[in-house]
Amino acid sequence: MTIDDKQTERLMTAAQKVFFTELREKVRKMKSLLSQNGLLGKAETGELRRFFHSIKGTASTLGLGSIYGIGDKWEEELDRTGDDGLDSSAVSDIFAVLEEIEKLAYSFEEKESVSDDMAECADYENTQVRGKILIIDDDTAVLKLLENAFTLEGYKVYICDDSVAAMENIAAIKPNIIILDIMMPEMNGYEILEKIRSKPEYADIYIIILSSKSDVADRIQGIKAGADDYITKPFAIGEAIARVEMIMRRSKYYKEKLLKDCLTGAYSRYYFNLRISEETERYRRSGTIFSIALLDMDHYKEINDQFGHYAGDLVLKELTAFIGRNIRKSDSIYRYGGDEFIIIFPGTDCNKAYEIIERLRKEFVNKPVSINGKELYVTFSAGIKQITGKEKSVEQLVIDADKAMYQAKKSGRNKVMIYEEEMDFQNRSKTLLIVDDENTILKLLKDKFTNIGYNVVTAEDGKSAVSIAGKIRPDVILLDLVLPDMDGLEVCKQIREKVGEHPTRIIVLSGRKEKECIEKMKNCGTIDYITKPFLIEDLEARVLKALNN
Repeated sequence: MTIDDKQTERLMTAAQKVFFTELREKVRKMKSLLSQNGLLGKAETGELRRFFHSIKGTASTLGLGSIYGIGDKWEEELDRTGDDGLDSSAVSDIFAVLEEIEKLAYSFEEKESVSDDMAECADYENTQVRGKILIIDDDTAVLKLLENAFTLEGYKVYICDDSVAAMENIAAIKPNIIILDIMMPEMNGYEILEKIRSKPEYADIYIIILSSKSDVADRIQGIKAGADDYITKPFAIGEAIARVEMIMRRSKYYKEKLLKDCLTGAYSRYYFNLRISEETERYRRSGTIFSIALLDMDHYKEINDQFGHYAGDLVLKELTAFIGRNIRKSDSIYRYGGDEFIIIFPGTDCNKAYEIIERLRKEFVNKPVSINGKELYVTFSAGIKQITGKEKSVEQLVIDADKAMYQAKKSGRNKVMIYEEEMDFQNRSKTLLIVDDENTILKLLKDKFTNIGYNVVTAEDGKSAVSIAGKIRPDVILLDLVLPDMDGLEVCKQIREKVGEHPTRIIVLSGRKEKECIEKMKNCGTIDYITKPFLIEDLEARVLKALNN
């Protein structure tokens, strides 16, 4: 809906009522401040300035020209005062001004009688909620105006005049949009912005700054701090609504792009990272367990090779749709990459998750996929991991589920397994050759893979790498492309000749991202290409996958 003129008038009047009620109390405090001091120092003068600045910004938004004029004049007067403070003559003038403001407040109360709940404007209780908005502002009148306006527009509105409390409640509220005043007493708006933007789980929250600061430098600072929009006071309520609606449209568009996999309709890996962080944080706060299941199609490469990529895509779509129909409402499925999917089971231990996945596995076996008139029966393998608190990182959950899944594949495929610590040592006898001329990376990777049970050998140049590979025939080679003596492509070709029929898997580690370079290395017989910088946990998972393919 769109707020009409009559509703706008009532919104403004209701907010004005709140403003004048609070104004009388603020005036009383300022008069008390003046009465206690014949001469005002820097601190007291600063407090007076903040008072006039505050009423100036609010009055301009609420259409109270007389109050705005007073606030604007005396804010400028106090700006010119600087550090000198106020003498008795200036104090007397301000006292008279405060009495004038007080009279205006009382005259409004006598003239106006307004309901605070705005019930006569619209029946919005039965309106479908369009989104959730959290408004953080210590100006109660502005809070009232925005709360009523956005409620009438069909939004669920939460208000908070305490910046610290607001930060504590964001996780529970999960707002689509935060409208944030910069001038807050305990934690200013820039500090709030920094804290919100530092948390990946809040990445999809849009933030609008609401401020009396209209300088270009202030706007730039707000945008750089992480704000998506900047509204200056005074503002028209219609403009604020239009800004929010624009953001909601944009948010819906990007959520569809970012949160959903375009092929299968499952949630994206980006969204998985947000959700797994949320569940992990919930576990740390309250001990609420959860489990994940990593699913991988069996013989997926053979399906693509025999029937084409169209058939492979169709199989992935069918699997996603089947799982989506048969998991609980609280569970969610994500496409993690290629033919790998992850299901998050909130509040669920590994045994219950196993029961669910095992049921799905048995049912899916009997659901053929029709390809060019031919019925193709496909299967998947899965590994399950329950959070225990022992994990060093969120990524470790996926790595452990990955280990269980590949153990299921080793056991014959079309199986489900729960992660056990013994699986960490399944590759103890595997040999890994790391080729890199950067000593820091070489040492880091050697220590990491030695600690998790691999036999690790290193080489700092291409010639040494070829020689070592021919002697020990490693199971996996991590190969940097830029070496001091040989091109990585040539190193790869010579290694392939040296190892002969031995199934050595070569994984490229490189800062080069050119598509042509990647294609050349694939044609040379590498099975994976990882660009620098990389997460070492991700590399561990890729090595494990290489060993089990």
